[in-house]
Amino acid sequence: MNNLYNAKNERIKYDYAIYLSNAKQRDRKTVLSVMEHLHKYEVFRNFADFSIIDEKVIHNYVEKSLKENKSLSYIDHNLRTIREFYFWLERQRGYKSKINYNILAYFSLTKNQRKEARATEYQRSYKLDDIFEVIRAMPENSMEERRNKAMISLQCLCGLRISELKTVKIKNLIRDEDSENWMVYVSPRDMNVKFAKIRHAFFMPFEDDIKNNILEWKKELIKHGFKGKDPLFPIIQNQFNQCNLLEENIKNREIKSNTTVIEIFKKAFTSQGLEYLRPHSFRHTIARWAERQSPEFFNAVSQSLGHSHIETTFTSYGALRPVEIGRILKKKLPIIF
Repeated sequence: MNNLYNAKNERIKYDYAIYLSNAKQRDRKTVLSVMEHLHKYEVFRNFADFSIIDEKVIHNYVEKSLKENKSLSYIDHNLRTIREFYFWLERQRGYKSKINYNILAYFSLTKNQRKEARATEYQRSYKLDDIFEVIRAMPENSMEERRNKAMISLQCLCGLRISELKTVKIKNLIRDEDSENWMVYVSPRDMNVKFAKIRHAFFMPFEDDIKNNILEWKKELIKHGFKGKDPLFPIIQNQFNQCNLLEENIKNREIKSNTTVIEIFKKAFTSQGLEYLRPHSFRHTIARWAERQSPEFFNAVSQSLGHSHIETTFTSYGALRPVEIGRILKKKLPIIF
């Protein structure tokens, strides 16, 4: 009969979770992901004590992982997560003398497999003109329609992450007095922000009608009694009243589900005959547009998107489509020696 858990392992995993949360300042989602990776490793070993480890055990785990229907990227992340756990465990009381630090390097793929796992694939995104056309074609007869139009307009203008888009508050929408440009003040105090990083997500210099969709929506919310701390994109429910007429009921609560946001974007784009691409793809659209501008402009966009290094924007967001590479290299340029 297989074991279902190991009490000693559970205690040390709890200590590691506390370490990740407090010392490493990892968010709850990241910690839960680490625990899932460790659980997978435990199941393979029938929940044997973490201190019982040798090269053969690691080798067998890696080989079994490679035979599963998982991507090399997932396997690489899984092995790195376990290796980092053991680096921490090797320093803990009761484990120092039992774990051979040198064999922990075996929690790894081959060099070529790691390169393949970490290779950046081209991320598809919309053309800016397509996004503009979709936004302008969106109806705005009801509050729900105006909210949805404002939401996609905001995503077009500053490329928020979906967790930020859901949780942005009215007070986060600010007009910067120095630059006279609008922005979203992305703050973990008000919003669900990756790595809890504060940044100023400025509006891109697009046509005023896209910007006005958001500003008019903000005014409408304020007329309904919404305050600065309230969500910019609240829940709106459609329900029948006593007269059997459909009426909108706006709730002072933010949208909780990613699925709700995804459906808003999917409906807007598929109704115009375009394939649905996730809201995050707008960040790629903005980066690819920005790289055609000046280096100074591209650097400003990179920081507005929240990237600590401009290389991130170049490699992960600014990658050209193969057809674009072909067109650029087809141009005849003067040969200078």
